[in-house]
Amino acid sequence: MLDPWYITGFADGEAAFTYSRAGGTFGLYFAIKQREDNKQIVEEIQEYFNYVGNIYRGKEAENSPNSGFTKPSAYYRVTRIDELKRIVEHFDKYPLQSKKKLEAYKIWRDMVMHKLEHYRGIDYNKLRALAEKLSSFNSQSRAFKVHKK
Repeated sequence: MLDPWYITGFADGEAAFTYSRAGGTFGLYFAIKQREDNKQIVEEIQEYFNYVGNIYRGKEAENSPNSGFTKPSAYYRVTRIDELKRIVEHFDKYPLQSKKKLEAYKIWRDMVMHKLEHYRGIDYNKLRALAEKLSSFNSQSRAFKVHKK
């Protein structure tokens, strides 16, 4: 079993705390993407979180206007709100160390907690405001910059 602080350190460099928008709803997720040859670590992280979420295989892709060349990958993604609670519990107990990732996590955590606490009466205006804040924060990250050919 991986050390909890290893999980936190790995997430500091490799994880995404983000959301997707479909219509008027917000889907929250935690994700880690690694090259296919690092799939074992992705599987160990999933095991650490008691096998919540799913691991998907990403195909190799050529350069495009918005991204560089991509090798085959292993993509771990947790989307169910009850499973995201485990992710929150971990990072509350073993906090992220980098300032930028910690700030993004705090905004994302507020979104998760709002959905957990107000399952039937979600305030979508509040979620939208948090989502805009998270998007603005993430757009400053190098991970969201357009890659050059």
